[in-house]
Amino acid sequence: MSQSNQSNEYSRLFEKYNKMSNEELSEIAKPESGYTELAVKVASDILKSDRTEYYKNLKHEQQIAEQKQQIDKDEILINMGRDIHSIKNMLLFFVILTVLGIIYAYYLGNEIQSYLGSLPF
Repeated sequence: MSQSNQSNEYSRLFEKYNKMSNEELSEIAKPESGYTELAVKVASDILKSDRTEYYKNLKHEQQIAEQKQQIDKDEILINMGRDIHSIKNMLLFFVILTVLGIIYAYYLGNEIQSYLGSLPF
């Protein structure tokens, strides 16, 4: 492999492997892992290097996940409030409907009673 191809491959593998955990890199770095010599070298170099960038990215991703979870909790509470408000309105509607039904039944009962009272038997 030419020097520039090897350098390009090294860079490509470095970018790919730099996002991996230490455990994954340790597996790749083992000579008996079946990876190419260059891949083993890249994994070893990354393990020996300062991985602060990896840990910063990992921490940042965790913070984003926590914020998303917090947003989801807030959204759930807002939706629950809307649901409770809707249920309250439905109950109010049915209470009013029931009261109107009772009033109508009382009125209808009085009308029937007065009609029956006016019939000659």
